[in-house]
This record gives sequence, C-alpha cells and structure tokens, in this order.
Amino acid sequence: MVKILVIGKVAYQFDFSISDEFSIICNRDNKNPTTISTDVKRSFNGMGANVAYGLAILGSHPIIVSQGGYDFDWVYRPHLENAGSDVRAFIDPEKETACLYKIKDEQNRTFIIDQENSYRFFAERNLEEQIKSSEFQVLDATFIGTGKVEADTKFISKVQEQGNRVPVIFSPDSNMNELTKWRLSQILDKITLLVCTEEELRMIKERMKQTCNEILVNSKRLKYIVSMMLRSKIVIHSKEFKMKVSEGPAEEVLSEDVWQDAFRAGLLYGISLKKPIDEAAKIGSALASYAVEIQENQRYSPSLEQVTLRAFEVKTTRKSE
Repeated sequence: MVKILVIGKVAYQFDFSISDEFSIICNRDNKNPTTISTDVKRSFNGMGANVAYGLAILGSHPIIVSQGGYDFDWVYRPHLENAGSDVRAFIDPEKETACLYKIKDEQNRTFIIDQENSYRFFAERNLEEQIKSSEFQVLDATFIGTGKVEADTKFISKVQEQGNRVPVIFSPDSNMNELTKWRLSQILDKITLLVCTEEELRMIKERMKQTCNEILVNSKRLKYIVSMMLRSKIVIHSKEFKMKVSEGPAEEVLSEDVWQDAFRAGLLYGISLKKPIDEAAKIGSALASYAVEIQENQRYSPSLEQVTLRAFEVKTTRKSE
C-alpha cells in the first residue's frame, strides 16, 4: 500500500441561505439588520482533508498533518479515520477548528466568511512532532498546500531535509497574495510538481516574470506544472511538451465546485505509483468526475476499480514545446 504525506487545512463548512438581499440588509440606514435563515448544513472541507479523503478512497494510506481545535476529535477525526486516513493533528485546546461560512441571498449571490480559528497558528508547528524520521523514508509522495506561505516553505524544506527523494507536490490554497517572487523561488526550487488554477498560474508567471517553460527550466527539481480552469480544461506543462486532459464522464453533474481537490488526489495517487504523468492525470480526472456527482467534498465513494474504468475514457493530447 502506497504511503502519502498530506500537509494542509482541515475545516468545517457551513452553508445556509437568507431570505433577503445583501444590499438591503447591509444598508447603512438599517442600524440593526436582521434576517431569517434556512437550516445550516455542515460539511467537511479544507484542501488537506479533501485530498487525504480522495487518496483514502483510492485505497492508499494517506497521513494527514494539520491543525485542529478542541472540537476536532468530536466529529472530524472519526470521519477522516473511518474513511482510511492516518490523522496526525495538532490540537489547540482553547480554539475551535477552522470554519468556512457560505451564505446565499435571494439573488443567489454568495458571501463567504473564512474563520481560521486554531489554524491561524499552523506555521508555528514542528512537523517532526508528528512524523518520525523513519516514516519519511517509506513515503511514496508528499502533498503540501497549507494556504500559509510560512508553513508551505517551512514544511517543504523539512521534507527535503529528510533526504528521501520522493515527489513533492505543491498547491497554493487561497494564499496567492502572500506568494511573493522570493517566496515562489524558494518553493519552486524544491518541489517536483505544481498544481494550481489557471488564474493562479497567470499570477505566478507575472510575479516570476517568466513563462511556464522558463519557470520549469530555471527550477532545480520542478518537472510539471498542472493548471486547472474547468474539468474540460486541464493543461500539463513540461519542458518538452504541453498536454491537455479531457474530463471524466460523470453520470450527472450536481456541483462543479468540488472537483479540483479530487483531481489533485487522483493525480497524486498516480504519481505515488510512479505512473507516467498522463496516466496520473487520467486518474485525477476520473476521480473528479465522481466528485461532481455529489455536492460535498468528502462524500463521493467510488471503488478503485470504478475510477480505473472511467480513467480509460479520459483522453490526453500532447503538443511539443
């Protein structure tokens, strides 16, 4: 069984709607605005947890390192462990686990509140308190996407110090504003693969003042850059080629908002098995197609055989650089 280290965020997500428009209840003349809400729906979120969940579904052995609050052990830890993850969480006994609130008004506009709670201090944690040196030596891959530049650079360096030359995959997690050119240079020199959205890649190229090919040529270990815009628009960049990856054939699309972390998980799983990048991307696209058939990040549950069968239907086209 492949062992994959995942370092990233765990968070609760709360979704509900209000019976007014934001513009009305936020009017300055309304000194004590009140409104009526639907029932709150709680689900599991956080890039780290979403990726670990997808890896566990595929039958691997993900070890997830994250930061939780005093409430983490009540519901979240059992959920991840029941799915098949080895959870190594730092626990803050005085603060709650991170929360993401999504509020929709009558016009279907969404207001998002990202409350970090205990996760705010994740960068201060020491990875060696959760992962022994001997465990680093048996890893097949590492994924890092904390959403905190200090934590990203710290943990990427710590993994590299262990001397195990396993693939290191990095994803920004809503922290592009923190990723200066200097920070990006530190990260890109130490990772094997960058997975990001198309918009994030545009910002990275602007900050580095380089094209994708120049970033790849100038980085010591970076082999691939994978950019995602839509499930039907996934592009893999390397020094030698550019490859497009088609979408997996979902039976019914209920939500296009929850596929990217599933794609990351499938891609990471393929890489951990030392599969060629096109085959790894096909697994990612296939797993993403199951994620869009539900409306929550951590509720899809296909078998590895089902994902493998869908992966055969994913197509790739390659163009030389």
